[in-house]
Amino acid sequence: MKLAKLWMLATILTFCGLCLLTSCSEEDNPVVVPTGPGAELRSKLQSLDWGSDTCYVYGHKTPDVDAVCSALSYARLMRALGYNCKAKVSSPINQETAFVASHFGFQLPELKTSVAPHTRLILTDHADYVQCVDGGREAVILQVIDHHPDGEIADVVPFLRRELVGSTNTIIFQMYHELGVPIDDETAGIMLAGLVSDTKNLAKAGTCAADTLVWEALTAQLGISPDSMAVVSKRMKDASKDISDMNDRQIFLSDYKGYEYNGYFYGMGNVDIKVTDIDDLLERMLAVMPEVMSENGLDMLFAKVEHKVKVPDPSKPDGNSSKTVIYFLYYGEGAREVAEGIFGASLRAGITYSDVKLSRKQIVPLIEEQLR
Repeated sequence: MKLAKLWMLATILTFCGLCLLTSCSEEDNPVVVPTGPGAELRSKLQSLDWGSDTCYVYGHKTPDVDAVCSALSYARLMRALGYNCKAKVSSPINQETAFVASHFGFQLPELKTSVAPHTRLILTDHADYVQCVDGGREAVILQVIDHHPDGEIADVVPFLRRELVGSTNTIIFQMYHELGVPIDDETAGIMLAGLVSDTKNLAKAGTCAADTLVWEALTAQLGISPDSMAVVSKRMKDASKDISDMNDRQIFLSDYKGYEYNGYFYGMGNVDIKVTDIDDLLERMLAVMPEVMSENGLDMLFAKVEHKVKVPDPSKPDGNSSKTVIYFLYYGEGAREVAEGIFGASLRAGITYSDVKLSRKQIVPLIEEQLR
């Protein structure tokens, strides 16, 4: 027994001696190679130039729910891995985002409209400088997590995770599981809010099987039934259409994105609110477009205005049903040619029309085709 104990002690002392001999300085210490769940992904993240200061996680300018919630959920994931990350917003949140934060019970990111040169950044839900926080071109962008098909930053960023799914939070949910990081209930609520908003509770055309699986997992974790989620989704939609405290410029910018393509800077608003007088709304939006274009330094400005119209439907009790059409507004030199190249002749100055509902994701490639 004594011999066994002495042998064990000698082995330990020998091992410690070897460690001292082979670890004389910090420079000689080998890099710890990640193991376990997501080892390859952890290694890629570890190799990034994190620096010593806080790395800020931003969604796009004029952020929607998915942009805000993806910044929050991804910053939490990075902190769980040991990185000093904090979510921020580059411009004020909209009414729908305020509602989901209250409903699901989470704190919104602080507003930080610009960053200093060499600040470390992670971008979610976008991959273009024109949608990035001011100062983004001079920052060190470590990662892009996005669900859109294009983006100039994606070509130069050291770590890109892009999947053409309905919501950025679907990608982030998958990364939590790949990395073996548990999702607490508050984070689950944040991700579910972003997913439900961007997919219109799985009803939007761009929704895919991955979104549905994540929706099922998150609602199950939070104990939310499909019927209850439908009610919450409707309340989110109602909040997004609430313009009671907004002026016309704020309405136009409530769901706005900027783009750069082939030397052109252009922007596109997405106006989807309930009005009884659509002509009045169209004129009001046209009236604010020169100001919006000037303050954003754009060459052209567009807006998609959705409107429900009645169409004959013999299967309905009153003989009618509704469908969504779009009015496509344009402003700036060359903008008319672009708009009419997509939608045909103008109804009147500044306005074209489509009786087929198209999303912004579908319209942007059509604009860029005209700009080639």
